[in-house]
Amino acid sequence: MIYAPEYKIYASWGPRAEPPEVIAVRYLACTDRLKQIHPAYDNWIFNLKGKPKKFAALRETLAAAIAANVVRGDAGDPTPIYGYRANVLNSMKNDPSSLALRVNAGAWVTSGYFCNSAMIKTGDNVVPDPAIIAYPAFKAALLALVESFDATYCSAYPQQIMDFWDPARHLRIGWMSYVAPRFAPLITPPPAAIHERTAKGGLLLSATQDTFRVDNPAHLAVAQDILKALAPFEALPWPPDAMPE
Repeated sequence: MIYAPEYKIYASWGPRAEPPEVIAVRYLACTDRLKQIHPAYDNWIFNLKGKPKKFAALRETLAAAIAANVVRGDAGDPTPIYGYRANVLNSMKNDPSSLALRVNAGAWVTSGYFCNSAMIKTGDNVVPDPAIIAYPAFKAALLALVESFDATYCSAYPQQIMDFWDPARHLRIGWMSYVAPRFAPLITPPPAAIHERTAKGGLLLSATQDTFRVDNPAHLAVAQDILKALAPFEALPWPPDAMPE
């Protein structure tokens, strides 16, 4: 059983070769949106070659900082086919207001999974401040993530729900699930779920407008309905966005 109290938003997409300059533009768009949500979603510290550096000081040179964080092979050689990593924290401390934004983007390796991702997570083994995981805040953070990075799929969830995950599936039960505009028409929202379309046509399904709790049977029941509704998306060749439209 997993008892960790963290909450996460995990966005993902398939092969998409993007240079550091493009990733930097996306990153700045995302952080500019995040800071409008709550003070905790700001004041980022960038991990630059293993050393902390204020993110605000990197705005003009962010592309170079991302280029320096290219994924490297076992011998230390750059392997841009696996993308670039760009991670920030809002504090060097681990407390209820802690948040991290971790991105691996620009990968174009072909495989049976999403090779690019962007994640927001609360502090390790710390019960998060209710304000930063309240539905309006967490939903806004999810939309900032998926729209800035043009993600294909995204799920928001408490870490504890991982006990209900089926490792044989690509999609997992969660609090909120987002499907990109290209695939949204495949999904019929279940009656009990909260559903909305984004301005660009993406579909967001939510199990509850309260903060999701694994020990709430009603929350879990709607989350299961959402996972079942995603079956047509799950049934596509994976990753479904490997081929352009």
